[in-house]
Amino acid sequence: MNGRVPYADTVIVTGRFGSGKSETAINYALHLARRTNGKGRRGGNRSHKATGTILIDLDIVTPYFRSRETADRLQDLGVRVVAPALIGQHLDTPAITPEILGAIEQPDLPVVLDVGGDKQGARALGQYSAAISRKGYAMHFVVNPYRPFTDTLDGLRGSIAEIEASARLQVSSLVSNPNLIGETTLEQILEGHAKIEEFAESLGLPIAFVCVERHWLDTLPTGTPDDPTSTAFDQPVLVLDRHFVMSWE
Repeated sequence: MNGRVPYADTVIVTGRFGSGKSETAINYALHLARRTNGKGRRGGNRSHKATGTILIDLDIVTPYFRSRETADRLQDLGVRVVAPALIGQHLDTPAITPEILGAIEQPDLPVVLDVGGDKQGARALGQYSAAISRKGYAMHFVVNPYRPFTDTLDGLRGSIAEIEASARLQVSSLVSNPNLIGETTLEQILEGHAKIEEFAESLGLPIAFVCVERHWLDTLPTGTPDDPTSTAFDQPVLVLDRHFVMSWE
């Protein structure tokens, strides 16, 4: 890993269908839960130490692969999931609720929002844009260059513009997640990331981190004479453990 995966009190994770957005959001929330390690996000200076992370699931675009489906398991690992389906069983559109708004505004724990990557998903986020803007945030757009809409620079630029306009919030960085799920090769990871780096340079956006499934860690090219612990990437690496399994797998 080259450097640490960046931290922010409020992180929005969005991206087109098939980008691996929800897996990224879950693994990032788990990463933050481990990082706080009982100290809360303010380093334990408060009279009571809040622990873990809050994951807010606003993804209403892909109903079969929502982070809320793993809520019980994540709770055991220090991540509390807040989602419309957990608040009201038949509530499918995330209207502004005290539970969601309160989770965003609470001061003790880092917050990760999993947001659908089209106009509908971004509008769900936009309902909370004022509260999020007041607190400050980082908004990561997950890019898989092997998926439609983000396989070209124009497609990616248009996707980001659509999200920003509907959410009334600005994308601050890209997340590199080049993969073809079970058909992925090492060459595709490296070539896909290089393509995302070109996109990032053209868009004037940084790459916050690279997503790599755990089983690739021993295969990635590593080490230089100056830094034997470095990876093939110039950016930090977020190690992914998969929480969703496709029906055909």
